[in-house]
Amino acid sequence: MGRRLQEGFVVTDEPGIYFIPALIDDWRASGHCAEFLNFDMLETYKDFGGIRIEDDILITADGCRFLGKDRIPYHPADVEEYIAKNR
Repeated sequence: MGRRLQEGFVVTDEPGIYFIPALIDDWRASGHCAEFLNFDMLETYKDFGGIRIEDDILITADGCRFLGKDRIPYHPADVEEYIAKNR
């Protein structure tokens, strides 16, 4: 972002992760980032695709607060609980 956040601003926080099979294969073949990546584990996620969480955040005088009625679960245990309740 090119400017300092100010009270009253609304921003979207969009953390995400995407598993792109062709990129994983290319990186494995070339050894790219091999010291940081567990390619055997990545193989198990190649058909997953990806996920992105979007939260809208209001900047306040003393910090920030999430907007919206419901929060999207993102901790693994919370996601598993949500899925179990909403099948």
